[in-house]
Amino acid sequence: MGSSGHEVRQLQRRLASVWVYFGRIDGRYDEEVRDAVARYQSWLHIVGDPEGVYGPETRRNLEGNTPDV
Repeated sequence: MGSSGHEVRQLQRRLASVWVYFGRIDGRYDEEVRDAVARYQSWLHIVGDPEGVYGPETRRNLEGNTPDV
């Protein structure tokens, strides 16, 4: 947690588009974003990254499922 900027805003948009993030699109990787990432990982059984961490496996999966975001 603690990251911020354009890439986090893009992550927030992607998470919102798959109905796991309902917070503000403000570019801050906070607890709400971490929880949304963890929900997404759980729903899709992603085990290659630690829970709540937007690592390579989660990123590949989310970007593949949200190509137009």
